[in-house]
Amino acid sequence: MKKAKPRSRTPLGLDRSAILDAAFALLNDAGEEGFSVRKVGAVMGIDPMTVLHHFQSKEELLRQIADRALGSIELPPPSGKWQTDLKNVAVAYRQLAHRHPRLFHLHFRFHATGMADHLSSEIVYRALLDAGLSPERAAGLGLSFYAFVLGFALAEIEGLLKPLEGPEEEEMVALGAESFPATAALLPAFRALDSDQAFDDAVGAFIAGIPAKRPIKSGRAA
Repeated sequence: MKKAKPRSRTPLGLDRSAILDAAFALLNDAGEEGFSVRKVGAVMGIDPMTVLHHFQSKEELLRQIADRALGSIELPPPSGKWQTDLKNVAVAYRQLAHRHPRLFHLHFRFHATGMADHLSSEIVYRALLDAGLSPERAAGLGLSFYAFVLGFALAEIEGLLKPLEGPEEEEMVALGAESFPATAALLPAFRALDSDQAFDDAVGAFIAGIPAKRPIKSGRAA
């Protein structure tokens, strides 16, 4: 039986993961505007240089916080159907945005946040290759998929997909149906906007637009 790998310790004997826990909690509560290495040190009762000794920089600490957040979301194993796998990853990132809205934006900042990110992207890249795309197209569409999913989720938690009301509704009504007929026609739908349905429609449209060369039959890649 393999021995458990010893956990990294700070020079003061503190568990390294405890620093990450404290940093995660601080960012999750205060947002990036209220976050600093100095404040993490203050919470832990240690010198800020002790934090940097293990994370090299504030950016690396933020990257690991983002990866820890992503690691809290359970991704179903590959299903054998590439469309389903892409949808599952999209759902997971949307859940992450709602669970940790103050730190979700970090996922725009890094090509990959760490192992949790690599595990999810492996599912995405495998799905696109299973769809029959060339590596060149799979790479571009894979990153585009993340840009789309992250953008939707961030827009949702910022309020873009909430039902239309208040001053914004009044402004759109005042535009008038004669000058803005399409906008006027959509006003009832904007007032009753269902973000879950919008998400399903948007993800479905993205997946449907992928130029797959290997149709899926009976739940397995052809």
